[in-house]
Amino acid sequence: MLMYNIHLQWERETEDFNYRTYNRKHTVFFNGGPKIEINSSSNFIRNPQFHSPEELLIASLSSCFLLTFLALCSKKKYIVNSYLDQGFCHINEHERVITDIVLSPIVLFEQGSKPDKTTMRELFDEAHNLCFIANSLKVPIRISPEFADTPIEK
Repeated sequence: MLMYNIHLQWERETEDFNYRTYNRKHTVFFNGGPKIEINSSSNFIRNPQFHSPEELLIASLSSCFLLTFLALCSKKKYIVNSYLDQGFCHINEHERVITDIVLSPIVLFEQGSKPDKTTMRELFDEAHNLCFIANSLKVPIRISPEFADTPIEK
């Protein structure tokens, strides 16, 4: 069984501990990797220079899909030149739950190495089935992939 770990640290930086004014910034340290600073989501009190947990959840899912999709394409001899994803989630504030996550990857394949749309859909379905993070979430996940015919603009 694999195990991953992080170290999270928060310290009060304000004189008081008032709900409206206490700092929400905290730091996550990764084993052998860089640290990142996180803050609360924009629905609460947020410093926009830091990422929110909700954004990191989408980023983790998108990254897992990317890596799984690239592995599948490589094994099936489809050459991917670039991959750009725009992910988002909806949150029901009353129930305090993420209601769905949408990933919209745009994929540019090497000329002559492009699967048809049905095969690409099958690749993404397989990536969904093999993605550890997708398999761990109970929220509905929708993937809307597209082909790119020219290099992808960032």
